[in-house]
Amino acid sequence: MTKNRLPKTLRVLVATAVGLVSLGVGSGAAAIDSSPVANPVTDPISAAVAVDEVTVEIRQSSGFLPAGGSMNLTVTIDNATTSALPVGTLTLETGTEPIESRTELTEWLSGTGKVSSDRPLTSVPVPAIEPGGSHTIIPVTITADLLGLPAEAGAFPIDASYTSADTVVGANETVVHTPDATNRTLGVAVAAPITAPAGATGLLTADALSLYTSATGVLTRQLDGLIDRPVALGIDPMIIASIRALGTAAPASAVSWLDRLTRATNETFPLQYADADASVQAQAGLTVLMNPTSLLYSLNPENFIEAEVPDATTEPADPADPAPTEPAETPSPTPDPAVPTLPTLAELTDFPYSTTGIVWPDDGTVRGADLPVFSASGETTTVVSSSNVTTEEGYTLGAAGTAGDASVLVSDAAASEALRSASTAVNVDDQQDALADLAGQLMVISSEEDAPQRTLLLTLGREWPPTGSRLSDAITTLMSMPPVSGSVLSTAAEREPTPVAVVDAPQTPERIALVQRLNGREADLAAFSTMLDDPALLTGRERAEILALLAVSWRPDNDGWTSAVTAHDTATTITLESVSIAATSPILMVSNQSSLPFSVRNEYDLPVTVVLQASSSSLKLSVDSSVTQKIAANARESVRVPVEARLGNGEVTVRLQLYSPQSALIGESVFVPVTVRADWEGIGAAVLAALVGLLFIGGLIRTVRKRRAERRNPTDPDAADATGAVIETDAAPAAGVEAHDR
Repeated sequence: MTKNRLPKTLRVLVATAVGLVSLGVGSGAAAIDSSPVANPVTDPISAAVAVDEVTVEIRQSSGFLPAGGSMNLTVTIDNATTSALPVGTLTLETGTEPIESRTELTEWLSGTGKVSSDRPLTSVPVPAIEPGGSHTIIPVTITADLLGLPAEAGAFPIDASYTSADTVVGANETVVHTPDATNRTLGVAVAAPITAPAGATGLLTADALSLYTSATGVLTRQLDGLIDRPVALGIDPMIIASIRALGTAAPASAVSWLDRLTRATNETFPLQYADADASVQAQAGLTVLMNPTSLLYSLNPENFIEAEVPDATTEPADPADPAPTEPAETPSPTPDPAVPTLPTLAELTDFPYSTTGIVWPDDGTVRGADLPVFSASGETTTVVSSSNVTTEEGYTLGAAGTAGDASVLVSDAAASEALRSASTAVNVDDQQDALADLAGQLMVISSEEDAPQRTLLLTLGREWPPTGSRLSDAITTLMSMPPVSGSVLSTAAEREPTPVAVVDAPQTPERIALVQRLNGREADLAAFSTMLDDPALLTGRERAEILALLAVSWRPDNDGWTSAVTAHDTATTITLESVSIAATSPILMVSNQSSLPFSVRNEYDLPVTVVLQASSSSLKLSVDSSVTQKIAANARESVRVPVEARLGNGEVTVRLQLYSPQSALIGESVFVPVTVRADWEGIGAAVLAALVGLLFIGGLIRTVRKRRAERRNPTDPDAADATGAVIETDAAPAAGVEAHDR
């Protein structure tokens, strides 16, 4: 025979409820028949099936069984296999001794340990269950007398065992008996995070805020369930900054939400910006935690122009009663529209927190070496899960503790998990089951021997309730449980601390490596930003986006987080490569002095100031000092570098490198071949001079010959020079006169 006690994650826990939501096949509750029940004849329609796919669920109509009272039990068997289960039997048993410690409770719920259920209650036949089907027994009524419980408060074991052919499946739970629990008080404080869904932008957009703060938005559901309740709120400053950064463009629902949060009576403290994961920062090698540096990049000045308000003291003139005429005054000059004053980072994130200095890493992610990093960052107290610490005490720890020189607030892991399940349950039945588990946990804690008066800390997770009322109901039920005395976080922190030791629970090497990559790339962008007139426009955005990528709410979605980090890394690469020296063709230099043109491209959306530095591979070419020039956004401009040829001709390589005005290296070096032919300029000048000289000599010779010809034949009109040209003389007019006379 195969027997399986379901682990806690597969069980449906005991319910705390105001009434029974019946899942039975019948309509009423049946009294227990304690007489022996014969095992039915099994129907051999199926062989043994995988017991992991057959589950037994116990539900109770109330979280507590008071003295003289009763409750109904309902048990459901689910068959998730592909085979039918034969006719079987369901047996209920209970124990008459209370569970006395957390260790016993854990062992009982996991189906191990010395706790036993030795008192049979009833056995009922179960018909065959088809593949994918289920069967629920008629609710049965139980009382303290029928269970044989003593007249003392406690959590008592109860189990259901289902047998079908070779399959035996069971579920272990507890029944909380509370004839008089007033002497078992346990202080309980609750802390809850106020966070938005994971993102990568560093600020929430107007559309996101409209969605999250709508009537059914995640932020509205959180606030509806927690406002003015005995719950300390850890608030993500990014939400507050996102609303204020939009100025007059902020959605009305977001402004109203922030106003409600500001007026809430809850204790409050700030989380890391964007609820960034503190432990992974420390484990990635940071000596202090990261904080935002500037949000100026997100501010639109038009959203901070104040509307002109009419003067309320000026009354309109009455036409029937005109005012007496007074001498007109010279109107004062109309001032220019005022330049809006943009809010600072401190103004964007300001909030009237009741306390500060608390850091809240994710559960089970802290190392002892992380605490000094938190302290160096001004975070004097760390919220840490009880699964992440150990102590020599033999009882459940209260909230206040010390780990070496560091102060800690220890949240109870098991009880917190039950409260989280109750707060996020999708239906009332699931919420009742989770609250019943929580009731059993708290009853056992309050019953621990030799334990001092403590205040337990329970924490909610980074998830969001389906409705605000579901969350509120969970808090209300918790605070009304018999052993619970409601408290607040500040009171819990003031209790006498218990020394604890942190059990190192480092994050995965892959996650740490990606965070180290983000930090290294941020340093690269910081160097790049020194080309900008205001580097904070880039570095502020980068820091805010990194913090958003480190949000604790990313941790359950490792694939999505890895994709987001990869996309961010790709965008960083594009930015770093947006300013560079464009490809340059080989250059022929034919003069002793020149300015060589090189093209610099800027594909970034802001102007940059670059320093182009050139160096020569040979003494044949001397390069003057570097050239500084501003390049417009999304433009390509030519930068001319003065050079001088020396020591002959030849091939020279010019190395080009961009720097920022603060000497930060920008991009890769570029090598340009230059052919130096400086003597060509001298040769060309000599040739030109020779040509000019030849022309001058030729002209001189022609003039001399002409004069000689004139002297040889002064009166011959047909005289010609040696070249055959006709030489004009003064005899021509005389010949004309002679002809006229004739």
